[in-house]
Amino acid sequence: MKLLCLPHAGGTASRYHRWTSLVPPHIDIVPLELNGRGDRMSHGFYASFAEALDDLTRRAASILEPGDSFAIFGHSMGAYIALELERRLESLGARADRLFLSGRGTPTYHNVLSRPVRHLSDQELIAGLDAYGGLPEAVAGHELMRTLFLPIIRADFHLLEDGARSIDERVPVRSPLVILNGKDDAAAQQAPPGVWEALSVSGVEFHSYAGGHFFVDENLQSITQLIVEKSKRGLEKNGVSFQG
Repeated sequence: MKLLCLPHAGGTASRYHRWTSLVPPHIDIVPLELNGRGDRMSHGFYASFAEALDDLTRRAASILEPGDSFAIFGHSMGAYIALELERRLESLGARADRLFLSGRGTPTYHNVLSRPVRHLSDQELIAGLDAYGGLPEAVAGHELMRTLFLPIIRADFHLLEDGARSIDERVPVRSPLVILNGKDDAAAQQAPPGVWEALSVSGVEFHSYAGGHFFVDENLQSITQLIVEKSKRGLEKNGVSFQG
């Protein structure tokens, strides 16, 4: 099974490379990097959510062979993109075995910043990030790192704001959903009952972990074990057997 992995706002998909050592060989970790960072640093930032989605859909389709079993994992912004990517892939005849949506209390984008990101100064943007746990210390305390990081976070919030204006967030997917959140995550506003359930025709389950918005780092072993177990069940349904 291929696990397509999408990063959080300001993050890089390269963080998922370390997951390879935590999962068995039947799971292939496939980080999907966004433009303007990591190994796609030379590519300019996306001008719109539609442009980002077109690019990610094209790259995902080139990775997936006909009949491939795959799942999608996204954290925070990555979870928001994952839902729309699945909608697009389903329109092309593909379907993820499961969507792992992490760090999103609600499927819709709620503007956590005081104003649209283009209207915020660097200091106002940094203050707004406190809801997500603030900037990493290595970035906050280093002027050059802030200079490199803030354009990325601005581009990512622009994508989220544009997505909220341009896509229909209510369209359900066929893939089952697994929603993961940190118990102390102030940024993950809890969705009203039934909202997540309305977004999948195949069911939704919820998992809570100790920690704030970046709870994944603190619970990585448990989360990868959950992914392994869910993927194993999905593959067994498709006729693949496991020993031990």
